[in-house]
Amino acid sequence: MSMTHPFDPDSLYELTEDGNIRITKDGKTGLFTGEGIHLEGEIREADPQLCNWISNVPDPDSQMTTSRIAGRDDSGKSAGAHASHLNA
Repeated sequence: MSMTHPFDPDSLYELTEDGNIRITKDGKTGLFTGEGIHLEGEIREADPQLCNWISNVPDPDSQMTTSRIAGRDDSGKSAGAHASHLNA
């Protein structure tokens, strides 16, 4: 996973195999945690939100195949439909 920063397109943010973020800009690099904390390198500042977003790549093997929709109970009925009966 990698992407350029939306406000600084010369900065490339890349997810490393160990889960850290490598930033490359103008031939310089820096290594950061997923929270944007500097670990090493010439680049010493990072966008912590972008670091977090890039490092938060779920492992497809550990994800559920079906997702639950917020606001629905186990029977699939809308929670809002239940609430409307309470307000009547």
